[in-house]
Amino acid sequence: MIRYVAIVFLFLSGIGGYTIDKFGQDLCIHEYIAIGTITYFKELNGVSANDPSMLGMCGLLSIIFSVVLIFIKNKWLYSTITLFLLFLELILLNMMETVSYKEIVYDSITQCSNYSALGWIVFQIIFLILSGFYIFKNR
Repeated sequence: MIRYVAIVFLFLSGIGGYTIDKFGQDLCIHEYIAIGTITYFKELNGVSANDPSMLGMCGLLSIIFSVVLIFIKNKWLYSTITLFLLFLELILLNMMETVSYKEIVYDSITQCSNYSALGWIVFQIIFLILSGFYIFKNR
């Protein structure tokens, strides 16, 4: 049962990550161009404007992997696929060129009130905690 709840949170995390730059919410960076200003990614040109798409790809990966994890009952395979998902997400997040993904997510939550980013982070953490309980639980 705990595995299914964890997978639901992964799916919700995927939805939050996929919609992170939609619904009128934009990702932003505090004090990127000038001190005391907030820079929105929609205002940037070039490769920097594509950074929100990396977060959207992380959400899409979470949705795909949640469907795959539903059918896996073996704990070793479940943990391997979960670690592979996290590895792919870290690769995508480190492809951001403007600033670190930590700063983008933090500033978007605190400065721009991007609740999709907050939901993505919170649901991803809940998924990891519940998956840890599932993997290390004794029979």
